[in-house]
Amino acid sequence: MAYTSCMPTMHRGNGFKIKMYFKDHSPPHVHVEHADDEALVAIADGAVLEGVVPARVLDEAKQWIAANREMLNHTWTRFQE
Repeated sequence: MAYTSCMPTMHRGNGFKIKMYFKDHSPPHVHVEHADDEALVAIADGAVLEGVVPARVLDEAKQWIAANREMLNHTWTRFQE
């Protein structure tokens, strides 16, 4: 199994998941998944880089990302080695 096929779940929210790929492309981001929707969200500022999820999900995900930014940046660095 290639590293890029692994995507550990960093957080489970109210009907959504926040995941991070090993050896993923820049800028540092997470994948927010809800039902059949997915959005790539920047760790640094919560900007949506690609995709779409419901506004409620995005708001909750951004709050969690902001509260856990240091851990996410550290994890991103480790996953890219």
